[in-house]
Amino acid sequence: MSSRTGWYRNLNIPDALRLCHDEARAELVRATTEEGRIAKAAKRLADLCLPHFQWEEKTVFPVLGLLPELTRGDIRPEMIEVLPMIADFSARHDALANQHQLILSAVEGLLVAAHREKNREYAEFAYNLRVHERIEDEVTYPTVLLIGRYLRQSLAMH
Repeated sequence: MSSRTGWYRNLNIPDALRLCHDEARAELVRATTEEGRIAKAAKRLADLCLPHFQWEEKTVFPVLGLLPELTRGDIRPEMIEVLPMIADFSARHDALANQHQLILSAVEGLLVAAHREKNREYAEFAYNLRVHERIEDEVTYPTVLLIGRYLRQSLAMH
């Protein structure tokens, strides 16, 4: 198949990833409808997170959708089509780290606003979003790079 077909976009993206983004997106949108400090902080955070989520869903999630096949040892020649996406991801790694710092700063802003407004719900949401960002930095992003390395080695042997 040609890389133009984007067969990898039809992979079964792990539901946990999709649900996590869907839940965070819904909470962010809801928080922007609040009054005062929470709404202001949530709008700043949404401006950063929502495009970031979309980017991850188009570039990171399809790569992670390969995990079930790769863990079974199923390597197919068309899997080579994700390597440019992984190379682009790798090249953007420093920019992503900077973007995560901006997001974390905005998360802290929401956390402070929630504490000042004595809103436990949004404080918990901010804390959970901070954990989400750490999981991406410490687990998700390294996994994408590892998948790329594994595919390059495996496809070279076939």
